[in-house]
Amino acid sequence: MANRRGFTLIELLVVIGIISILSGMLFPVVHRAREAARKTTCISNLRQLGMAAHMYSQDYDEWLPCDYYACNSSTTHMRLVRQIKPYTANMDIMYCPSTPKVAAFMPDFSPTPENKAAGNIGYYCFSFDRKPSTVDPPKPEYSTWISWAFLRARLKDKPRVMRETWDSDYWLWSDAWCKLTRVNHGIALHDSHRGSINICYMDGHVKFQGGRARDVFK
Repeated sequence: MANRRGFTLIELLVVIGIISILSGMLFPVVHRAREAARKTTCISNLRQLGMAAHMYSQDYDEWLPCDYYACNSSTTHMRLVRQIKPYTANMDIMYCPSTPKVAAFMPDFSPTPENKAAGNIGYYCFSFDRKPSTVDPPKPEYSTWISWAFLRARLKDKPRVMRETWDSDYWLWSDAWCKLTRVNHGIALHDSHRGSINICYMDGHVKFQGGRARDVFK
């Protein structure tokens, strides 16, 4: 009868150590793969929102959907949602899949039932008919590059009501505040640095801007 020999304690510890090392090596890879998938979904969402905006314009004399302001506030985005919703499959495409990561900082951008009912969405639409400076008075506790000062400085405090006649390189939709990056809290969504952003242009194509988005805003 053959002798049966089990693992010694040293051998067991060696196996556990190897598994721990492999797990540590694989975790960053899995994390990057998940963020890459979320980034792809985000780009797809923006592309669908761009298509929906152009479908809307076909029914409204080439005027694109228009909100009060570019970003969430006490008055938006319900007006925009009502214009866009008939041309979309569901509300889920109005939220970046990584926004729950920053729910503690920006709760209005998460796809909760309350936000969906209120019209708070996770993207910015750059067709609006009120002055950017009035978007969130007084200055909010958090500072977002679009909602505070940026659009006002770039557009000279003027509305931006968009039509199909606008050039193809104008911004139509984008992620919220530069990839929602909170680097000081260890959060960099889609593994992107501060300033990077997904942009849907007037002609419908979506591009990831890896550098400072404000440098290419139009």
